[in-house]
Amino acid sequence: MAELTPFALKDAPTLIEAAFPAQKISYEAQKERKAGPGQTLTSLGSYWKGRKPLILVRSIVLGALLPQTGDNEKDLEVFEMLMGFDSVSLAKRALIKNSIKPSEIAEGIQLHNPWDYFSHNTKIIDANFNEVDALQFPIDSDSLGLKLRWRRDIDEKEKLAIYLQYLEAIDGYEAKA
Repeated sequence: MAELTPFALKDAPTLIEAAFPAQKISYEAQKERKAGPGQTLTSLGSYWKGRKPLILVRSIVLGALLPQTGDNEKDLEVFEMLMGFDSVSLAKRALIKNSIKPSEIAEGIQLHNPWDYFSHNTKIIDANFNEVDALQFPIDSDSLGLKLRWRRDIDEKEKLAIYLQYLEAIDGYEAKA
């Protein structure tokens, strides 16, 4: 068992000194600030004057507590995972909110057998368009007259994998979040 040494990290540099994702934190703090009634402590009204976004405070405290390991990229990856800024956390957030429509997924990712995950209805009756089952993503479902929805027998792990694949294809944190 590892032995604890008091004050072993007293003078060690912290993560916030070397790697701090300021743009991501700023975006999340701004999103929290604009949440309106969803903000914490708004019921205290005029009594609570100096409310800071909780995500900002959490990130500063966590960044000040985590030590540097020498690998800034790995440190930043761990920090983003703990804060919920990584792709897996964003995919879980999108899954819970159901914020990405199946038609957006159909346009954004490569999927060779999409009908394992999605079911469809055709909006337009067309005698020439009977090969829907042969289609592969990416497709523009609206122009083809398809209404896509998740299959009911798909569990959340499979949906999460599709959400993650979709988010990996998007550039920029603001677009992902």
